[in-house]
Amino acid sequence: MSTDTTEKRFQNDIINHLESTGYVRRNSIRNYNKVMCLDPELTLQFVMDTQPKKWNKFKRVYGEKAEEKFFYRLINEIDNKGTIHVLRNGFRDAGAYFDLFYPQPNNNRNPDLFEKFSSNIFSVIDELEYQDRETGNRIDLVIFINGLPILTIELKDSFSQGVENAMKQYQNDRDPREKLFQHCLVHFAMSDQKIYMATKLKGPQTRFLPFNKGLENPEVRNDYKTCYLYNDILQVNKLSNLLSNFIYIEKDEKTKKETPIFPRYHQLDCVNLLLGDCSPGKNYLIEHSAGSGKSKTIAWLAHGLIKKFDPCDERVYDMVIVVSDRKVIDKQLQEQVKAIEKRKGTVEVIDKDSKQLGEALQTGSNIVVTTLHKFPFILEEVRDMELRNYAVIIDEAHSSQTGTLSRKMKQVLTTNSLEEAELLDDVDDEVEEELLREVESFRNLQNISFFAFTATPKGKTLEMFGTMNDLGEFWPFHRYTMKQAIKEGFILDVLQHYLTYGTYFNLVKTIEDDPEFEERKAKRVLRKFVEEHPHAIRLKTEIMVDHFMNSTRNKIKGQARAMLVTRSRLHAVLYKKAFDKYIKANGYLIKTLVAFTGEVKHDEKGYTENSMNNLPQNKSIENAFVEDPYRVLIVANKYQTGFDQPLLHTMYVDKSLNGVAAVQTLSRVNRIANHKSDTLILDFANETETILKSFEPYYQATYLEEGTDPHKLYELQDKLLDYQIFDMDEVDEFVNAYKKGSKQPELHYILDQVKNEFIKLEKEGQVGFKKALRRYQNIYSFLSQLMPFSDVYLEKLFIFNKYLIKKLPTIDNPLPFSVREDVDMDSYKVVDKGEISIELSGGEGLKPPSAGDTGFREEEKAKLSQIIHDLNDAFGTDFTDDDRVFLERVKDNLLGNDELVKKMEHNSPENVRAVFDKYFNQEMTGLLKSNMDFYKRVADNEKLRDKLKIALFDLLYEDFKKNQEI
Repeated sequence: MSTDTTEKRFQNDIINHLESTGYVRRNSIRNYNKVMCLDPELTLQFVMDTQPKKWNKFKRVYGEKAEEKFFYRLINEIDNKGTIHVLRNGFRDAGAYFDLFYPQPNNNRNPDLFEKFSSNIFSVIDELEYQDRETGNRIDLVIFINGLPILTIELKDSFSQGVENAMKQYQNDRDPREKLFQHCLVHFAMSDQKIYMATKLKGPQTRFLPFNKGLENPEVRNDYKTCYLYNDILQVNKLSNLLSNFIYIEKDEKTKKETPIFPRYHQLDCVNLLLGDCSPGKNYLIEHSAGSGKSKTIAWLAHGLIKKFDPCDERVYDMVIVVSDRKVIDKQLQEQVKAIEKRKGTVEVIDKDSKQLGEALQTGSNIVVTTLHKFPFILEEVRDMELRNYAVIIDEAHSSQTGTLSRKMKQVLTTNSLEEAELLDDVDDEVEEELLREVESFRNLQNISFFAFTATPKGKTLEMFGTMNDLGEFWPFHRYTMKQAIKEGFILDVLQHYLTYGTYFNLVKTIEDDPEFEERKAKRVLRKFVEEHPHAIRLKTEIMVDHFMNSTRNKIKGQARAMLVTRSRLHAVLYKKAFDKYIKANGYLIKTLVAFTGEVKHDEKGYTENSMNNLPQNKSIENAFVEDPYRVLIVANKYQTGFDQPLLHTMYVDKSLNGVAAVQTLSRVNRIANHKSDTLILDFANETETILKSFEPYYQATYLEEGTDPHKLYELQDKLLDYQIFDMDEVDEFVNAYKKGSKQPELHYILDQVKNEFIKLEKEGQVGFKKALRRYQNIYSFLSQLMPFSDVYLEKLFIFNKYLIKKLPTIDNPLPFSVREDVDMDSYKVVDKGEISIELSGGEGLKPPSAGDTGFREEEKAKLSQIIHDLNDAFGTDFTDDDRVFLERVKDNLLGNDELVKKMEHNSPENVRAVFDKYFNQEMTGLLKSNMDFYKRVADNEKLRDKLKIALFDLLYEDFKKNQEI
């Protein structure tokens, strides 16, 4: 007999399994009431069996009409408040309060609750006719709880049809106005290969989300790939948990529309795995890409952690602290936790001051939402509080969680252990005792669990919070990768359309002398000089504005925005001025915004983002950016992380990016929006190979190849002592004085002796010592939280170094800015190198930090002419007359000559040309001082001189006319 490959066989396999695990199979014709949209027999059975006293009271009021009145009231409640509200809260009528569902208890304190939970009736109807007519449409499977429908399933077998057909059936053949679809909480389109879900049907506009274990569901021997839906998700315990702790209604503040929220598979899987595994003292790293719905996952986890009980029926965690690494707490995160938890007072948002946070910790609030920056201010205040178990959820865990601030945070929340007491017995000195207690408080975290969420974990983050496997590699506990988010359509691939521009320039020496400068530093200064040059700014501005007006402006149905990432605050100011000038000159109906911190001084004038944006006092940059005419946001180290604006389509990059900073910055444009089908990066500053290398580790799964070796600290300690400018006796003396509160002069005296010895070193020794010192501080700050042992001498050296480094004089010669006075830019050109698609595959793991090279490298010196020659070799190309910046400068000088401009205003071009020689010769004489070679070439060649004069006059008049039109 051949295999039955029909959809019916698939359907029956699901029903048979559900029946074997506690479900009741019901019949569409006999049991389902189309008008009520209920299985009324099961609803009444549940109420009468579990609440007989309430039913009798209700019946005494309504008599024979009790059933009719009961269903009238129930249907009214569902229609007005929704199924999830009725299941969680029941309803009241005629003095009787009816429960429609009993949740699964999370502790054993009340055994009666388990009996009530077991009385819930889970049922399934196949081929359910839901339309109120003779022969209406049918749905393949509907799941009920106590007679109330909660979810629907459309099935397709992949031998004849795929899951896409199930989705199309919902979109095209299922009327969203039908009661069944309005009352149910989720609708699954399911094949034997994949599953998709929608919480609200909207006809052809219905959006289905993947509900799969990955991009492909894994093979399952002797079962379907999608068997996890009926083997796991629909099981009585799991489905009850979903109803009690996950499903909720999200309200849009602006439109007031309500949408049922059902977790995606990775969110549900992540939360359940964490809740099943966690206990105080264990840490977890969750690598979830942008587009994963991280705020919702964090909210579900926080709610689950506070309701988790141990076998002794005590809370596992006394308090859950949700920490955001951003200065402004994500509002969505706060509201999310409140929406899931039904009781008031469960969540306390710390949005005022550190005192508010201190009070929350003292009183034992259930869930506290705060920022990391508030924590250090309350350290002393909470040291004496009653010790509890804490779950700390970190939103976007980065380096701030692996350094000194994290040490302080852990110290406040940590319990002193018996192990620590034993160690303290071995230490005689009271200062060493205090230090050892501090070291142990960082390391011994038996009362705290950290749950660190990030899309881009660094090596330190992996080692701090990750899970180590048998090979010594550190992996995230749970992953939802960038690749999956892109393939599933939750974010866009920012590397698909990557447009690069090469910049080429030529520098000339303006003095006859040929002084020597340190080559590497001189090149840095000269490159900075080039990129701040008005011509470079103007040329790139024209490219970007023209691109925006011709391309980006038309994207997302005319709503697209762009961001320009600049290399400094001064660049942001210069670009803002250049953009505004060019936009005005061309009559474009758009405006720009600029974002940078503090004040920038330029040309004896001060600039702030407020003064340049000139926005109303109550309007933020974020709010203004979504309103016309603001279309371009120019930033300098702001809005490059955590900025979520779906209308942002194009990013212009004029800043070197690498590693995690490149991923975070470019990912600002990856958010999805209606009518947004692509993104564009236009990059002036980076090679595509660098960007590819930056993205590779984060595309599939990020892991650390091995942990940091704590013994590197001893190597660095030996290196420091080998310079013989201090010894451990001086370290002891300083730390003892510091811990006992000695006067400042005593501390200065100890360090000054070391400083004097440092000054006696050769420059090579000074550089090497400072490198080793900084390396020690960086590694110890991180490793002290991970080491399986405590060494008080390492901690003492850390404290000593912290103050010593502030006393040591600067070694490096200042950047040779004087070199800028001896050169000028002869030409600058920007060349379109073409658009490419950068394809990712998922690369190698991250490397751990090393002791590093602390040796000294002598700065190579080179003559100025050679430095310029090298730069021209690196960036030069064939130039036309239009590319010559000197002509631009001469032309600008002429336009600034009031006498010449007046003649141009009141005379014809022919008359002005007759006297132009005078002004031209003045400018050429000026070049004698600034560019001797250029002057000689022009002066010695009469034909070249005449040609140059004609070209310059035409350029001059062209710009003069433009200025007259503005």
